[in-house]
Amino acid sequence: MAVSHGWFQTAPFAWDAAAARLHRGERLPDGAVHLEMSGDGPAGVRVRASRPLAAPERAAVAARVARMLQLEREVDGLAEAAAAVDPRLAADLRDYGGGRLLCGSSLFEDVVKAICGTNVTWRQAVAAINRIAGLRRDGAFPEPADILRAGEDRLRERARVGYRAPSLVEAARAAIDGRLAEVEEASAAGDAEAVTARLRALPGIGPATAGFLCLLLGHYDRPAVDSATIRVAAAAWFEGRRPAPREVLRRVAPAGAYAGLVLYWATVRGWQRETGLAEA
Repeated sequence: MAVSHGWFQTAPFAWDAAAARLHRGERLPDGAVHLEMSGDGPAGVRVRASRPLAAPERAAVAARVARMLQLEREVDGLAEAAAAVDPRLAADLRDYGGGRLLCGSSLFEDVVKAICGTNVTWRQAVAAINRIAGLRRDGAFPEPADILRAGEDRLRERARVGYRAPSLVEAARAAIDGRLAEVEEASAAGDAEAVTARLRALPGIGPATAGFLCLLLGHYDRPAVDSATIRVAAAAWFEGRRPAPREVLRRVAPAGAYAGLVLYWATVRGWQRETGLAEA
């Protein structure tokens, strides 16, 4: 599950492939803690902390781990839904185990990372995200106040995010003034249209980025179409012809409630084949 989404390559996550352990720094009321997550626990996930945790901290860690690993999301119907779009993809997902997507421990983290990933290569996005994470020295992801203290100039100079700096600062303001909380409230109510509208109202979040963030919030029926999606779809479904976005949407529509997640996985597996990571 940890490598189901590229966040595992971004700080404060660290993936130990040999041991199949996902590491992560988190900030709690009594100080920072290092977490090690693995799939060998009695309930499927084991979490080890670098120091003893008080009961409130254990509850906070459990909630954050559940969010990061999307433990409460239902994806059992994904392969069946994919079969309605592409039987080969469905078989691939059954073999590969594709399903839930790795998230940050907060919507703010996901928004920051998503903004950093717009209109750049994935390698550039990872580098920018990791430089932003370096604003904190305790191993945890920066808080909104850290981004505001850094300011646009420092974000440009240190994180080299270019024109995205004002969007990152506004995302921090949105976390502080409650606009991101409103997104989460709409998501909890199942109102994907309101979620999309509120995300789109934030600078730096266009249709594809909003659709991607909807996937991280569990709205799996919202396909996010971008240049990478179109390139992979062209090779997989359109005999090399570059399709229009509406053609891609029609292609995945039979997946219904999983249309967005099916398109995501088709894109990921296609990219993994292009880069020789299909078995990663």
